[in-house]
Amino acid sequence: MAVGTTRKDQKSTDSLSATRPVSPDEVRAEVRKFWQVFSAKSKTEFEEFYLPSATVFAANAPRMERARLMVVRRARELFGPKSSVGAKLGSVDVQILGTDLAIASYPFHYSVTRTLPNGRRYRLDVPFGRATQVFQRDPDGALRIIHEHMSSADPVASQELPDN
Repeated sequence: MAVGTTRKDQKSTDSLSATRPVSPDEVRAEVRKFWQVFSAKSKTEFEEFYLPSATVFAANAPRMERARLMVVRRARELFGPKSSVGAKLGSVDVQILGTDLAIASYPFHYSVTRTLPNGRRYRLDVPFGRATQVFQRDPDGALRIIHEHMSSADPVASQELPDN
C-alpha cells in the first residue's frame, strides 16, 4: 500500500476480501505495511490499522492502553517534524486461528527519536524487540489489529538529545 492511500480505499476494491480466509502471506504483508506507515509517520493511516476497541502493550509501557489513546500519544511524540521512526523486521511467524483471525509474531530492531510536549527530544534504540499482533478481518475485509504486545529482550533506555 502506498503511503497516502487509505486502507479503506485499498480494501474497497476487493469485494471478496471480507469472505476470503486470512492467509499467512496476507498477514506478513500487513505487518510490513504497518511498519512502513509507522516509519512514514502517517497518523490517519496508522490509526486505521487498529480496531477502535484494540488494546496495546508498548515495549516501554508499564500497563496496557487502548489503541486510540496510544495513537494520539504516538502521533504527538513520534510523528512531528523533529521525530523519526525506523524499524528492521525479522522473520514474521503467522498462526491462523480461524478464517478471519491470525497472530503475527516477530523480532524487530526499532529506533526512534521522540519529541515530548515540553520540547525535549530523546533517542530510543531497541535492538532486540519482540512483537505479537493479533489481526482480525473487519466487515469491510481489512485486516485490523485487535491486540498488540511489544517488548524488548533488554531494558529500553533512552538518551536525551542536545537542543539544536
